[in-house]
Amino acid sequence: MNAYSSDAHHVLQGDLRGARLSSKEDWESIARARQSFIERGSIPEDSAWDRPEVIDSWAHSMEMGIDPEASTLARSLSDQDFEEIMDIYADLVAAARPLIGIIDDLGLSNDYIFELVSRNGVTVLKTGNMDLHPIVARRSSMNESTMGTNAHTLCMKHARPMQLMGAEHFCSALHDIAAIAAPVFDTNGLVVGSMLLTQPLPDEPWSPDYQKLLSHALGFITSICSALEQQLIFQDSLVHIADVDERLEAAEAYGKRTHHVLDIAIGSSEDPILVLDSSGMVQHASPEAIHLLRTTMGDVVGRSVETVLGLDWPESFRSLMESQGIEITTKVGPKLLGVRGNAVRNGGKGVLEGLIARISEVQEPKAASSGKSGEVATITFDDILGTSLAIREAISLAHRYAMTSENVLIVGESGTGKEYFAQAIHNASRPSGPFMSVNCAAIPPRLIESELFGYESGAFTGADRAGKPGKIELADGGTLFLDEIGDMPLELQATLLRVLENKSVMRLGGKAYRKVDFRVVAATNRSLSRMVEEGLFREDLLYRLSILTVALPPLRIRNGDTLFFAYYYLNECRRKAHEGPAKFTPAVESLIAEFPWPGNVRQIKNAIYSAFYAAVSEEIDIADLPAYLRDGIAAPFADFKGLSHGAKYTPHGVAIEARSHEGASAEPSPLAQGSPGELDADASSAEEEGADVLRIPEQMLRLDVVEEAAIRLALTYAQGHVAKAAKILQISKATLYRKIKEYKLR
Repeated sequence: MNAYSSDAHHVLQGDLRGARLSSKEDWESIARARQSFIERGSIPEDSAWDRPEVIDSWAHSMEMGIDPEASTLARSLSDQDFEEIMDIYADLVAAARPLIGIIDDLGLSNDYIFELVSRNGVTVLKTGNMDLHPIVARRSSMNESTMGTNAHTLCMKHARPMQLMGAEHFCSALHDIAAIAAPVFDTNGLVVGSMLLTQPLPDEPWSPDYQKLLSHALGFITSICSALEQQLIFQDSLVHIADVDERLEAAEAYGKRTHHVLDIAIGSSEDPILVLDSSGMVQHASPEAIHLLRTTMGDVVGRSVETVLGLDWPESFRSLMESQGIEITTKVGPKLLGVRGNAVRNGGKGVLEGLIARISEVQEPKAASSGKSGEVATITFDDILGTSLAIREAISLAHRYAMTSENVLIVGESGTGKEYFAQAIHNASRPSGPFMSVNCAAIPPRLIESELFGYESGAFTGADRAGKPGKIELADGGTLFLDEIGDMPLELQATLLRVLENKSVMRLGGKAYRKVDFRVVAATNRSLSRMVEEGLFREDLLYRLSILTVALPPLRIRNGDTLFFAYYYLNECRRKAHEGPAKFTPAVESLIAEFPWPGNVRQIKNAIYSAFYAAVSEEIDIADLPAYLRDGIAAPFADFKGLSHGAKYTPHGVAIEARSHEGASAEPSPLAQGSPGELDADASSAEEEGADVLRIPEQMLRLDVVEEAAIRLALTYAQGHVAKAAKILQISKATLYRKIKEYKLR
């Protein structure tokens, strides 16, 4: 900005050479030159002293009529005028105040007077010993028009540091001081003021020591000015940043409002819509689109169109943008989707800014069951949701079992999706046949027999005159789904076993067997092996039903699926309401992830629906959740069917190790060995009755202990490679690093 600040010493040396004040004669020559100028208007031609800028100022002082012998060298200001000047220079004063504080800390104020002087000669900030010179007046203007030639006026006029010694001042009242001043530049390079240092002259001002002191003083005052200018630049930058921040905040607020309005508009749409930006990133998605893609909002918004729809960008979408109305197809999971796009341009036909994509399913509806009787099985393995390794393994196993003709037993807690798996197995193996479902727990025991086997005319009072085929007979060529098989009356189990062995059925009151080609898929949330031990279920029927067994994992061990289902059902609510909260607060997400969900997927669906309609803000908060969930208790589901103590989940089933209450080893029962698919649904009650279960110290059941052990094992298995260990644990690397730090594993 200014050249002097980088080399103040050389500027000073040049100034001293011009003054030639290294001897008493030099000082006397200044006095003679001034006296000659006042008397004749010029200095002697042979004068040893010659400073053109000072001589010009003398001339100007004389033109303004300044009395060289005047004792009053300042013009007083009114309070109003002074306050106005202080307001104008408020920023400069604020920037200079810390620097003046440095001068005070150095202890220099006793020997000098330091002043920050405005452009018109008003002192706006000062420190030092005010008794050193009486002309420093409070609330006054001191410039060339009032005090003649002076250092601060000259430095601002010539935009460089200046010093005046004794008789160089026009007025004799200033002849006993040395004045050094340096200009202060603003961020635009304009002089806005000066920093002035004054000090009484010593008896021998021409001494080398004093001349060296003057050199240092000029360098010091120049450095102070340079620091002040940097502070002004910094303050100006802060103001600029604040202004930019304010504009950004306004723009961000406007963007949020626009985004919110667009979210409401898109959310209210009954069409599957994706809004893409010019780079192919999804910015908005309607609930219908999320439902069609069978995912969550968080897995779509902010992702690329390649990830969401499997389409290249920009090749595939270039045709959509350039030719309105064209539909392209893409396969997303099991679905074939059609995509139509409307380009969003800046100014009608201007720069392409994005695309509104409308998606639809173009695949022909699946006729899962073509039988004339029975339920319609609409679920396939592709329709079973979840991304965890546990559910993927269960799906893979069930799909392999579906390719056989053997009976399948599905075991799992309530709400884990046993009927979904039954329908999926049917649609993978016998899709053209009927799907007959019997809920053994929902039908009164006296009616189950006629429901399963049918009856002939007159078989019992109230029977249909024409008779009625049973569900087994109607399942010919298809699948018989026996839900809650554990609730089937014991007396009917022998008859069912005979039917399964012979694949023949006789109606009640009938006289002949009918051959039936059907496959049995049974499901239970009870421990059939325990029921066998208690005499409530036939062992031979259990073996017949559990030739192939699939154990469905409870939601609490399906890593990551809890929040997936929470957001999935939240989106489902928005589809129905066309408005409402679209996300959870972090506290709610944490609670959802940590809650055990004894009612599994069915329970989490009910909880999200309840919270959605209770919420009044844009986010679902803790207060919106059902009371039992807020309190972290499973009281409404106290009878949930958890894994037994010592049970180990695998997709093939649950292996249970037994131990007597006395601590002696006991062999597992034959049923526990032969039926790996059994879930010990009544572990707590069984323990009270003295059943053989594995006792585990409560310390080992603490979540943090189990988590730390899992992390240690994964890191060992991955040989310390964090990325591989995170993949094994199905968590992000960031989460794993945080857990490693938390448990101090490194």
